[in-house]
Amino acid sequence: MGDIKLHKAEEVLKKFWGYETFREGQKQAIQSVLEGKDTLVLFPTGGGKSLCYQVPSLLFDGLTIVLSPLVALMQDQVEQLNKAGIRATFINSTLPRHEVEQRLVNARNGMYKLLYIAPERLSTDLWKAEEPSLNIDLVAVDEAHCISEWGHDFRPAYRKIREELSHIAEETRWIALTATATPEVRKDLLEVLNFDKPAIITSGFKRENLHWWVTDNENKQKALKKAVRKAAQLGSGIVYSPTRRDCNYWADWLSKTGIKSEPYHAGLSSDRRKTVQKKWVEGCVPLVVATNAFGMGIDKPDCRFVIHHTMPFSLEAYYQEAGRAGRDGKVSYPVLLFKQSDITYLENRIKQSYPDYETLQKVYNALCDELELATGSEQEEPETVNFSNVARRVAITEGQVKTAMNLLQRLGLIHLVELREPRVGIRFIVNPDYLLEFIDHAKSKKGEFLDRLYRMLGPHSIHEFQYLRESELSEKLEATPRQLQKALDVFSGYDQILQYKWQGETHLVQLAEARMKKLQIDHKDAYHYKEVLLKKLDYMARYALTSECREVFLRTYFGETNCKPCGNCDNCRAENKNDVTISNSDLDEIRNYLEDGEKSVKEIAKHTGWHQEKLKKTVLYMVREELLVVSETNSENYRLRNR
Repeated sequence: MGDIKLHKAEEVLKKFWGYETFREGQKQAIQSVLEGKDTLVLFPTGGGKSLCYQVPSLLFDGLTIVLSPLVALMQDQVEQLNKAGIRATFINSTLPRHEVEQRLVNARNGMYKLLYIAPERLSTDLWKAEEPSLNIDLVAVDEAHCISEWGHDFRPAYRKIREELSHIAEETRWIALTATATPEVRKDLLEVLNFDKPAIITSGFKRENLHWWVTDNENKQKALKKAVRKAAQLGSGIVYSPTRRDCNYWADWLSKTGIKSEPYHAGLSSDRRKTVQKKWVEGCVPLVVATNAFGMGIDKPDCRFVIHHTMPFSLEAYYQEAGRAGRDGKVSYPVLLFKQSDITYLENRIKQSYPDYETLQKVYNALCDELELATGSEQEEPETVNFSNVARRVAITEGQVKTAMNLLQRLGLIHLVELREPRVGIRFIVNPDYLLEFIDHAKSKKGEFLDRLYRMLGPHSIHEFQYLRESELSEKLEATPRQLQKALDVFSGYDQILQYKWQGETHLVQLAEARMKKLQIDHKDAYHYKEVLLKKLDYMARYALTSECREVFLRTYFGETNCKPCGNCDNCRAENKNDVTISNSDLDEIRNYLEDGEKSVKEIAKHTGWHQEKLKKTVLYMVREELLVVSETNSENYRLRNR
């Protein structure tokens, strides 16, 4: 039976995706799912995890539900599946209630093979009412590291997935997938999902074609310019930068120097981001300077380099982002630009992201006031919240509000969704009879437009705002965004039958339970994750500072053993080129020189007369061994630890 189904899986692969054979590990994962085994898939970024549940979904009679944490990723995957002729849809907080209801009815009637859903939706009354009627054959938990508090992107709702689906948990098949799971994360997620004798499928974390590189340079500008000029000769790439301002600056500067570049960040319109993404994938723009939002769900096999202008907070995040290079198996370069002060800067960022209890209470109260919720009142649907309004209520910065909101979400007190695409909210301000009569008597095109609009929004749109994505409205009404706005202007201003409002990039917020007078927070639950993040940052810093093989360091971190040096990373090449040894007398020479105070690298180099490789290796060794530290007043200087 398994062999027959596996043969059918290969037919499905060729029919819908055009591939003749599965990649390493995919066949084993799919066979495990078809045999009904609990399955954990550990593939690196670009390893083809999605096919491990998408292909089986087409072989089952019933529905596959995919638990996914990211709205943008859900929408991208569903769009790609629909283009391939596979029936799929998604449910998340960006959809109006009547649309969610309709999609669930469609799912019940067998109209979809895959249903993508945010884990937070499993606890809603609407899902609980409809879910028993769904014929669910497979549950796929994507980005499964979100289950674990030891993961780099913990989401409380992920820990409740098995509980929320408890009455079908033993009857259906389960698969969990992630690209970044350390041994402790792996152990935690298997326990939480209650996997029984699971099949663990991994293709390993070795990427032979990736030549890992770290450039230790206090002058980031100089280092970035040099790295991009060199890497751009190889082909297209990505530069990850932490702020919108930096993305704009570097894209402009690099374009002026002859390397055509485009910025990509949340400050750009949805259409602009899609255009940049499309131009990069098609090779019209060789370089994108982006925040870490870029790259998710994008399949570009020939990305030759990924440069991080600033060190990420964790090795999981770095491995995932850097791994977008070289998916076609050809030599590619993940490059990290590093300077000592990065560590202190990121440590402070983590500490600042954990406001005290008093601030949390104030932000929570201001949020509830902004939502006009009284104590004991529940919030039925997610609503948009202007963080600047909350900030004014509390008299703190908008940035501090964001960090407090993130912590409230991590504690499971609110659900927070960042909208990356404009939405339009519409409500009719006349009664249904008048509206239908108006549609009947309007000119043909106007009446047809309005009739289609009302059908899309549903009866809830009478006196209650319903929100849809601008792109979805435009597509279904066969109108450009400008034509859509002009039509709504006429209906609201001249005809006075509706009201509308445009929402740009904003946040949807929903309280997880009724408003509390006083937050019930366990201090350990609230703040222990900060220590997890600091520990992860420490490993990230060790990666940047290590003088050993970088690939071995990464693979060991993710639980692999007996790894051999890659021979291709910067450390392996330096070792082969110039085998530098560090003696006790070398350490004493630097210690003695710094006895009278801190010194810069240039001053140390001038004093010792050592060549660059020896100086770099010795200083990094002393920092790693906590013999030296970076000066608090000047990030380019070093001092003895006890001074």
